[in-house]
Amino acid sequence: MIQFAACTILCLALLCNGMACTPQPVAPPALSEHGYTVSLYVSEPLIWLGLPGPGFPQETVLVVRVRDAQGQLVDGIPVMFQVEPSWTYDISLTPEQERTRNGEARTVLSPRTTGVVRVEARVDNAVLHTAITISHRSIPDNSS
Repeated sequence: MIQFAACTILCLALLCNGMACTPQPVAPPALSEHGYTVSLYVSEPLIWLGLPGPGFPQETVLVVRVRDAQGQLVDGIPVMFQVEPSWTYDISLTPEQERTRNGEARTVLSPRTTGVVRVEARVDNAVLHTAITISHRSIPDNSS
C-alpha cells in the first residue's frame, strides 16, 4: 500500500510540474457588457497543504485577460476575484481586486484547509468560474 501511495504521489508531482509553466485556460471566454472578451487562466488547478516540496505547489495564480473587439489587450479594467462564502476565512486571495496591466489582472490563492473551492472572476457583467482542489500532502508511514 505504501508503494502504491508513493507511486501515486510521484505521478501527480510529475503531472503538476509539467503544467506549472503555463497557466491553463479554465473556461470558455466570456463577453462583457462593454464588448470585452474575458478569459480566465489558472497556474495550478491542484494545490497542496502540508510539507512543501517540488511538484507540490502551496498556492496558485489566477490570471484574467481582457481584450477589446479588435483582440487588443486592454489596460485599466477592474477585475474582482472572490470565493464562495463558505470559504471566506479559509482562503486568501491577494489581491481581491485589481485593474488590468498589459491586459492582465492576477491574484494569488493561498489555502488554509483542504477541499474544492470555487473561485469567481468578474469583469463588468462577465463572470468566469473555476474550481481549485486543495489536497493534503502527508509523509508515508514507514513503520510497518
